[in-house]
Amino acid sequence: MKRTAIIVFVLLIVATSLSAQSETPAQSETPAMTGKILYIDSTAPDSYFLTSINPDGSGKTRLTPAFNNMMFPRYNEASGWIGFTNKTPDMTSEIYLLNRSGDRVKKVLTDAAIEDFSPDGKFFLYTTCDGKAELFVYSLDRKRATKISQNLKVTAASYSKNGEWIATSVLAEDGTNDLYLISTLAQGIIRLTETKKVNETFPVFTNDDKFLVYFTDRYGSNELEFMNIETKELQRPNITGLFPSLSPDNMNVAFQVGNSIAVSRIDGLNIKVLAPGRTPLWTK
Repeated sequence: MKRTAIIVFVLLIVATSLSAQSETPAQSETPAMTGKILYIDSTAPDSYFLTSINPDGSGKTRLTPAFNNMMFPRYNEASGWIGFTNKTPDMTSEIYLLNRSGDRVKKVLTDAAIEDFSPDGKFFLYTTCDGKAELFVYSLDRKRATKISQNLKVTAASYSKNGEWIATSVLAEDGTNDLYLISTLAQGIIRLTETKKVNETFPVFTNDDKFLVYFTDRYGSNELEFMNIETKELQRPNITGLFPSLSPDNMNVAFQVGNSIAVSRIDGLNIKVLAPGRTPLWTK
């Protein structure tokens, strides 16, 4: 497929309104990027902290004190909670929550890594930091966890926007990762890929829940890929990196490239490196 066709396809699938389907990329203008990007910054070894930045690279703001090895920030609009994982010097993994005003940080769990909040903010997903790599859903009200991964070894997980499905990357027997869907409505577990010697990791849903965006090494290096969940059709916008996070309008994506965070149009155009850092999360 020619690059022009890829650009048209990707821009169409991520738009929340398709009223301009007849326009070409040259006729359409990409709106200004909005929201904030949370990411992990560092000024010295073993000293990491949560930072926010505007998608144009301005307004960099430190949000937390330094932790030994902070990673993977998560945010929920409904509750205002920001979650992140920290590894202590003895490699114990801990989950922390930070409130909306940023004046309270509390440790919630140990030997676990946070994956995502439910859309209503009442639950969060976490994986166990052991050989089992089990996925649990944790109720913030009841302070109780329920295992939902059965016998799968989960390496990453995220909720759909309607809260009905959880997309996961799962360790396969050959040591690579495949994609699965886990229903939150007792509809079971669906395997989406079975690609030997190919990794598909860190899946996230588009706003309409029709597509998954993730990184794969199918082409030799880690590149962004789209999957139509219903048809399994794949598209490749030629973005290299890790840890994708879509903008609120799904027209842009933040990702980690090397030791820096970057943003791009979802079709792979206008790539811009913002700052040194890792594991970005695009928020409203």
